[in-house]
Amino acid sequence: MIRAFTIFCKLNFIELSALEMFLTAMRDFSKEMLETLVYPCPYCGAKHPHWSKFASYERDLISWEKGLPVTYRITVTRIICSSCGHTHAVLPEIIIPYGSYSLIFILNVLRDYYLSHMTVQELCNKYMIATSTLYAWKRLFLIHKKLWLGILEDAATEPRTFLSSLPSLTSSEVLAIFFKNHAQSFLQGVTKTAYFSSA
Repeated sequence: MIRAFTIFCKLNFIELSALEMFLTAMRDFSKEMLETLVYPCPYCGAKHPHWSKFASYERDLISWEKGLPVTYRITVTRIICSSCGHTHAVLPEIIIPYGSYSLIFILNVLRDYYLSHMTVQELCNKYMIATSTLYAWKRLFLIHKKLWLGILEDAATEPRTFLSSLPSLTSSEVLAIFFKNHAQSFLQGVTKTAYFSSA
């Protein structure tokens, strides 16, 4: 699996649906763009393999838009490395690997959990999720929050680097750094992915 960290830094807070964010990121992996893609294979390490489309599969992407849950049916592209023959699914950062809920959806739930006065039951009813799902996200968030703050403390040792990163804390760059340092995507519980950044 290849994680594509391209969306947030390009959009600069433009309001797009999860589907539009997904489609925007996948343009970098269109058939025409694959021929010029310079990215090492996460499996064999070949520095300049020839990437080509191998297959695709469909999955659900659940987002939270205009106060309602929205389910999109998306097509995920799998690409193949010419060096080792391994295939990799390409997932933009809007998608949490191995889950249907979008990053936007989960962050909305967690924001309401910590900032609103709703009970857990009211929150679960609003987002139409199980209580166990909410608590699983909360547990993972607290683990990743500690990892994320560790990154920020390390950056603080170099004031210029730290100060220049403050305006872009919600950007793909920070998500990519988190992934690179911890071998997992933010709010992902499984660690078997690689990342790609075109920023």
